Formats: sequence, C-alpha cells, structure tokens
Amino acid sequence: MAKRDYYSTLGVPRNASAEEIKKAYRRLAMQHHPDRNPGKEQWANEKFKEINEAFSVLGDPEKRKRYDRFGNVEGMDIGDVYTNPFTRGTFEDLMKEFQGAGLRFDFLDGIFGGLFGTRGSTFRVYRSPGGTVFEGATAGEPGFESMFGQGRRAQPVRYELTITPEEAKRGTKKVLSRKGRRLEVTVPPSVKTGSTVKLRNALQSTDGRPGDILITIRVKDGSRATT
Repeated sequence: MAKRDYYSTLGVPRNASAEEIKKAYRRLAMQHHPDRNPGKEQWANEKFKEINEAFSVLGDPEKRKRYDRFGNVEGMDIGDVYTNPFTRGTFEDLMKEFQGAGLRFDFLDGIFGGLFGTRGSTFRVYRSPGGTVFEGATAGEPGFESMFGQGRRAQPVRYELTITPEEAKRGTKKVLSRKGRRLEVTVPPSVKTGSTVKLRNALQSTDGRPGDILITIRVKDGSRATT
C-alpha cells in the first residue's frame, strides 16, 4: 500500500487532538459535498473518498498509532468510517448536517454502496411531509437509518454514587473515573436516594462509542429509594 499523508488530507498537524481531527473531517466533508461543487462532482466525490479514508484511520487511536509508526494501515477499508465505534458517531453527525443543509445522500452509494454486501441497503433517500426518510433499496431490508440507529441505542453504563445528607441537601460535585478519563458529576440540591444523574453521551469520550452514563444516587444514613 502506498503511503498517504492523512494529516495533510485533513489539514491538521501530526499532534492534532482527536477533537481537532473530528472538526476538520466534518468541515472538509461538508465543503466537498458534490452539491456544493456544481460542475466538479467527480472531483468532489474523489476528495470525499480521501477525506473519509483519512478519518477512518486518524479517528481510531490504535490505527493512528500504527499509521504514525509505519506510514500505512494494512487491511484499512473506507467503510470502516461507519462501522468503527471510534468514527461512527462523527459520521452519523455528518449525515445529520447533510440533512439539515438539504444536501443529497445518494452520491454516497457510489462510495459506500457496495460495502453493504447482500443486505440490500442504500444511502438513497426520499422526502416525506415529516422530513427526510432513509429508505432501503430492497423491501424488508434495513436501510441507513436502521443501521446507524442501532449504534445510537447502545445500552448505558450505570454507576452508584454515595453522598452525605449535607451534600444531598446543598448539592455537590464529584469526579468519576472511567478507563483513565475523569468525568465531573454535578449532583443537584435536594437530591434523594434513588435519583439518577445522567452524563449524556459520556461513553463517547471514555469508550469511543455513543452511550450515556447513568449514576444512581445513594444518600447515607439509611435513606430509602424513592418510587
């Protein structure tokens, strides 16, 4: 495999943070959408492929390490950008940006369509009074929305946090550690045993996948869970 400068493709330095890489990917993907490049659609498609290939590598910490060391990543597939948990969420957000901007999705069939195999799915869309609807090309087969919706419905991770009655009365802040990441938990005032504090989509930063962290509060001195 020929060496490719993925950092140059995304226009970021080699020490760029994960967040900087995500922002560069989304910005460039929007910029090179064929609808925004009339008369240069073929060029835009090729640029879009390059951008997604670069993000599929640099958006995955392990692949990025291998790339930084060897200059390429064996077995890399452009479809990894929407199957890899480290990059899938960002790709989904990009699709929502396309939808919000009124941009087409059908050009993606030429880039990713064959990678669906025998599932009969497509990025083809139709519009209804309720908005844009993702549709499978074959009746009964899952379409784009159902494929990505499964990732969005990931089961949350649950923790239990014990606090004092004084902390429960006035509210408090605690620090949760998960997989080496520190997450600040804000407990509101007048909380009771059995209450839940949600860290929305916190698993994206700790586990590299969509999902919430739910924290059940326990107040000391034998308080009972509320119903």
